[in-house]
Amino acid sequence: MSEKSYVHNAITWAKQRLDELDITISELETSSGNLNDSAREEADRALTRLREARTKLNGYVDDLRLETVAAKQRGEVIQKAIDTEWVEVELAFRDFLSAAKDHADTVRNVVLARARAQHQAWETTLKNLHDQAADVVEKARGDLDAAMRHLTDEAQKFQRRIGEVRDAGDESWSAVKSGLTDVKDVHGHVIQKIKNAFSKLR
Repeated sequence: MSEKSYVHNAITWAKQRLDELDITISELETSSGNLNDSAREEADRALTRLREARTKLNGYVDDLRLETVAAKQRGEVIQKAIDTEWVEVELAFRDFLSAAKDHADTVRNVVLARARAQHQAWETTLKNLHDQAADVVEKARGDLDAAMRHLTDEAQKFQRRIGEVRDAGDESWSAVKSGLTDVKDVHGHVIQKIKNAFSKLR
């Protein structure tokens, strides 16, 4: 994956997290009004940490945007150099054909050989990209399915323990929260893998 694609995907991922964080903070601010004094103090401290994290995340996204501009500029310089050199390739090829103009068989063979080479390169590239994308999507689907099964198992354990002693319930709730975090992390990685695979197809 190109640096430009990587930075673009990182910005998209970070913006999604920021959107999620904004909604979370808004809901927590609303909900904190229902808490008693000691709980509210603790909740307010947590909200302060969330707001500080949001500020830092916004700064990181700004840094990534600057990286995108820099990557675009580097990419444009390199692309210009490639384009310039490719003009030389085309001119040299044309000059060869011009030199061989009195040898029709040679010209035909050279043109056909180049066309076959181009076709083979395109076919190989498309096949490799297709295979990579299919592999990534299949593995990502398996990762997400496994994480969802784990979360479902933990949720069922939690459901069974609701009537049991408080410690067991707290332990189950921790397992469910952990399972939910795991699924969220896996989901993020799965989406990123799929995006990376398909960005190569553009």
